[in-house]
Amino acid sequence: MIVAGFLVGAVLFALSGCACRGSAKEAKQAKETPQPQEAQQAEQIQQPKEAKEAEPAKRSKFILRVNCGLFEPYTDKSGNVWLADQEMAAGKEWGAVGGQTVDRGDLAMAGTNSPRVYETERYSMDGYKFSVPNGKYTVRLHFAETYSGIVSQGERVFSVSVNGKGALTDFDPFKEAGGFQKPVVKTIEGVTVTNGELVIGFTLNIQNPEINGIEIVSE
Repeated sequence: MIVAGFLVGAVLFALSGCACRGSAKEAKQAKETPQPQEAQQAEQIQQPKEAKEAEPAKRSKFILRVNCGLFEPYTDKSGNVWLADQEMAAGKEWGAVGGQTVDRGDLAMAGTNSPRVYETERYSMDGYKFSVPNGKYTVRLHFAETYSGIVSQGERVFSVSVNGKGALTDFDPFKEAGGFQKPVVKTIEGVTVTNGELVIGFTLNIQNPEINGIEIVSE
């Protein structure tokens, strides 16, 4: 009986040992079992960084060039496109208010990359009106005295306003350019538009006011 009990005990001990080793092996396998790929990827995902503050969309620059007195578009030597002149009328976004035009042909204008602008002109007009987005603008006015009836300074004098504010007072193209058939450009900066309209006005003093070209560029 003692021997039998001893043998039973030995068998039970051996079986328990196998069970422990089996459990340990299973535990080790469970520990070594790789995690699913999705879980690994989830662990590798970093916390998203704070989104950068969105930058405001940049508005495209507004540029409008008019070759006063010319009735077809013109591209100058710098590649700038000048629109053909037109009179203000219903349905148009810009145009001249009154006046007449003249094209003096090839004058061989020197000192400019846009000679054609100074060979044509609008004169005796009340002004020009432009529909533009609200904002600030730089206005460049192009002049040249090309009328053969004017041979010296003081023979054509006029004033110019932009949106009701004086821009050029007692302006003399001949004098400002330094002679006959010479271009001169006058720049008016910081023109504020709040009602969608930019108006250039002309006031006669001596002889009719004239203009050869207009540029309007957003700031």
